[in-house]
Amino acid sequence: MICIDSDVLSIYHIFKNDQRFEINITFMKMTKEIKRAVTIFNLLELCGIISGASQHDARKIFEEYCMKKDIEILYPRITLSSEEEFWALQNMELMKRIEKGMRLGDAAILWVVETNPCDSFITWNKVHYVGKTKIEVLTPFEYLKSVDDKIDQIKE
Repeated sequence: MICIDSDVLSIYHIFKNDQRFEINITFMKMTKEIKRAVTIFNLLELCGIISGASQHDARKIFEEYCMKKDIEILYPRITLSSEEEFWALQNMELMKRIEKGMRLGDAAILWVVETNPCDSFITWNKVHYVGKTKIEVLTPFEYLKSVDDKIDQIKE
């Protein structure tokens, strides 16, 4: 399963003048038939970006993603017996990632990605994740290139 970062989704939904927009469109179309996901933190971050850009209704986007059949929403995989145990586990997991030099949002996203069966994390912000996880981190362009060498006509 591939997990898609909020930067990829925000370019896809909002920033249509971004130079990476065409690659994002191609990526989203070409991956429609494989198992894709977005973390709950990425989805909420996307809604915040959308709300700030005031181009779309954030709640509408959130509800659309909740109903999508082609993109799963991932949550941290935890089994707990108490509220205190939840907070202790969450803080421990986030601190493990923060101590690698990550910001809180990226640490929360990576926690979810690493606790779910994800093979690759697709982002334009590779520098935030490379060397901090064993999960493969690729840009949309690199992912497309890895599955189809005929993508040479698209410029990164």
